[in-house]
Amino acid sequence: MKSTPGRGVTKEIDLHLRAGYSGADALERQLSRFTGELDAAIKRGDREIIFIHGYGNGRLRHEIRGIVAERYPGCACADASFSRYGYGGATIVAIMKKGS
Repeated sequence: MKSTPGRGVTKEIDLHLRAGYSGADALERQLSRFTGELDAAIKRGDREIIFIHGYGNGRLRHEIRGIVAERYPGCACADASFSRYGYGGATIVAIMKKGS
């Protein structure tokens, strides 16, 4: 977790999986973890959460952003810090209102 001035601590969730997972099964597990962690952050009243997904082919990043746009109207997402996570390596989700 990292500290954000004026906002407290921002939780970081690493969505990488251990060896042995691939394809649709891997993506499904990652997306399930993503929605579970985002739902928990909303319930806790967090203002933001960072999901580390890595570079890869961009499929997980694309799916995460699609889910936020479709199911979480009180949230917005953007690339997380390039200097910390690399270009396109993580997504930060801002939680604007509780109960999204």
